[in-house]
Amino acid sequence: MEYVIDSSFHEVRLDRFLRKKYENTPLTEIFKGIRTGKIKVNGKKSKENYRLKEGDIVKVLLTGGETEVKSFMKISPKDMESLKKGIVYEDEKIVIFNKEADMVMHKGSGHEYGLSELFKSYYKTDEFNFVNRIDKSTSGLVIGAKNLTVTRELAEEVREGNTEKKYYILVDGVVSKDRFTLKTYLKKEDTKVVELDSYEEGAKESISYFKVLKRGKKKTILEGRLETGRTHQLRVQLSSLGHPIVGDGKYGKAGKSMFLFSYYCEIPKYDLKIELPLPQEYKDRLD
Repeated sequence: MEYVIDSSFHEVRLDRFLRKKYENTPLTEIFKGIRTGKIKVNGKKSKENYRLKEGDIVKVLLTGGETEVKSFMKISPKDMESLKKGIVYEDEKIVIFNKEADMVMHKGSGHEYGLSELFKSYYKTDEFNFVNRIDKSTSGLVIGAKNLTVTRELAEEVREGNTEKKYYILVDGVVSKDRFTLKTYLKKEDTKVVELDSYEEGAKESISYFKVLKRGKKKTILEGRLETGRTHQLRVQLSSLGHPIVGDGKYGKAGKSMFLFSYYCEIPKYDLKIELPLPQEYKDRLD
């Protein structure tokens, strides 16, 4: 089998490219093939950590053959309607999707499929990936990449802090300060995340910025911005502050839905900025 490397696998390690193409072949056989010359790049033996370049020719002489072409799941009319309704921006590289609360991002934990699997089937490509994720009970904007090249590019932008996301948050109680910063340490323990005042092994520094948008008699609407993106960061920090998010059953009082909405997404590298309005139900529940 011979492959001409396209932009999707540019800068991908040779062994990772082969593992994707030959999922049913033991890794030891792949490494042996590289070592013995049964796998060559541009007619020459190569190292497993060689990073492929667009236009490279990879020749593979392995028994067992390439992994069968994957068949994609059939999308129900209801799910198809949800996908089309939720897409707020799309071009040839990325898609920005407005996720409803209770939609899961990936299959698992009792769910046969999630948004990721739906979009892979929608675009008929296994290269689709979300580069950020939000909790099942959180709603709002998530960023999807349509191929591996864009996935790597966007993941690096997120990792380097070159993207920005903001949240609308409805919390219990009246928050007195107009603006405030929470800088704590968060640590996963069993099924929850706990907040610590000082560092201990396994904890991660977590920084969030908040400002009050509207105050009611018993509730407050906040804007939240993350400097770090830890699991349940906003939920845990606000709960520990004494202002749990309305509807957060894990760190506050359970409700029909949790009022945490990712409304703003900015990707300067792509000159992209998406902003959604404050949902009416936040205003309705304020008082």
